[in-house]
Amino acid sequence: MTAPQPFDSEKLVEIHRAHDEWEGSILTGLLQENGIAATLRTPPALPPFDSIEQLTGNKRLGGVFVLEHEADRAKQLIEDFLAAATDESMLVDQAAQKLRVDKDTIHRLRGELAEERRTFEFLGWLVVVFLGAAALLWAIWPEWLKTAPPAGGIRWLMAIVMAICAVFVGSWAGRKIR
Repeated sequence: MTAPQPFDSEKLVEIHRAHDEWEGSILTGLLQENGIAATLRTPPALPPFDSIEQLTGNKRLGGVFVLEHEADRAKQLIEDFLAAATDESMLVDQAAQKLRVDKDTIHRLRGELAEERRTFEFLGWLVVVFLGAAALLWAIWPEWLKTAPPAGGIRWLMAIVMAICAVFVGSWAGRKIR
């Protein structure tokens, strides 16, 4: 019995939504190693919603797509991989064997990655403080600025825009801490 041959008109189907680009790359690599043509791409969004997804920090970025006749096998491979990937110690052992890296190096790299993550979280909160302070300055326009305040409407519009930006960045930084 031979496997069904793909046709030129065969459509791609999404079998998994990746949480980030790394997960998508790992899963497409897994499928390709097992003989399944796979690609990672972001499905098209309707114009008003694509910017909303970007502003809200939607974590489910890209879909893993395969040809329709390979979808069932690909889904099973991904399910098996994700089930095995939940065991942290097994991941360390497999990575050490495949990459020929010892466990101490893997733990050191994971620690450095965690430190880098904390640095970006700190920078995110620093931006929140900066935007909040800028919004406050636009709102009160202190005398020590030694310049005439802009028109009332523009001044308050800028204060509101900066406050909204601070809320978005704070929301992003808050999600990164969890």
